[in-house]
Amino acid sequence: MARETATPETVGRALVGEGVRLRRGEELVVASWSHTLPWAAACVAEARRRGGRATLVLEDETAFWRSVEVAPTTRGWSGLSSGLRAAVRAADALVYFTGPADRPRFHALPPQQLAPFREADEEWFRLSRAHGIRGIRCLLGYASDAQGEHWGVPGALWRNQLLRGIADAEPSRIRADGAKVARALAKGKELHLTAANGTDVRLRLRRRVPWVDDGRAGPTDRMPHPPIATAPAGMVAVAVDETATNGTAIANRPSFLTAGRVEGGQWDFENGRLSNYWYTDGGPAFDSEFGRAPRGRETLGLLAVGLNRALPPGVPQAEDAEGGTVTLAIGGNTMYGGTNRCPFLSWLTVGEATVAVDGMPLVDRGEIL
Repeated sequence: MARETATPETVGRALVGEGVRLRRGEELVVASWSHTLPWAAACVAEARRRGGRATLVLEDETAFWRSVEVAPTTRGWSGLSSGLRAAVRAADALVYFTGPADRPRFHALPPQQLAPFREADEEWFRLSRAHGIRGIRCLLGYASDAQGEHWGVPGALWRNQLLRGIADAEPSRIRADGAKVARALAKGKELHLTAANGTDVRLRLRRRVPWVDDGRAGPTDRMPHPPIATAPAGMVAVAVDETATNGTAIANRPSFLTAGRVEGGQWDFENGRLSNYWYTDGGPAFDSEFGRAPRGRETLGLLAVGLNRALPPGVPQAEDAEGGTVTLAIGGNTMYGGTNRCPFLSWLTVGEATVAVDGMPLVDRGEIL
């Protein structure tokens, strides 16, 4: 089993230094769960080393599940308390680690119990945007042994892959590639995606402004960034014309859906809609989510280009950030400036992709030009 090679101190320097760029005298809030505490503590120490002030907020896994058992009406106590909201509003920067560790149990909660937690997760985004906070969300919180078992990935291996994507990334190259890709997607009219595995898809761009997640919290250029950046980072996403995608996309990377892992997906599109699909493995996991989704589920609305060359292929929760991949997503895209309000989202990733925008090469077999 793989060992976690990057130290917590390395992660702390990457998140606090390169990520939120904490300066002397600034305030940092670090929100953690018990299973991510070593990395969160390193962020606190790094903030203080840099001359800042840091507040650590901890949610304990055992206390969380005991609370679910004794206070099953979760709406009354889920989310950010008024004290925590006040601390975040007063902060200059935020680092938060997702939880709980037992994600399969979490997703299996009855809808009435689960819904308030989903709403609470969005509150981090709203607070950061409303108060100009430089925020970063670290995906290490997802990489628990319980979730890894659900997806058939050893937890230690998964954590090591994410750590590589954080500690070994090249931030300057990610930013440069991200700006280049974003400019092409913003100005172009037609995108042609191909790959050696038979993928051949044509999409129409609407000159919608792409979102660039290059790992730095807050705007670093004229392109809009997510209100909270991601670690590991490296993705440019754009909402495409919802009526004009045609062709066939064939995955050569797994997708890690809530219901399970899927492999070897093939999606056929006609005029922006998914007309046919199948998977070599895990198809029922897609069927279970797709079958329950409302109108708009079959619409191709998003395209993302991965920028992070330090990420190995097929890392759960970071499939779309691997350098040189192209991810297509069906379902809602209003968050990225599109028109489809469907709450469903599913995706398929093509590695070693080739992309041309208006006939001009942008990505060649996984290399951003």
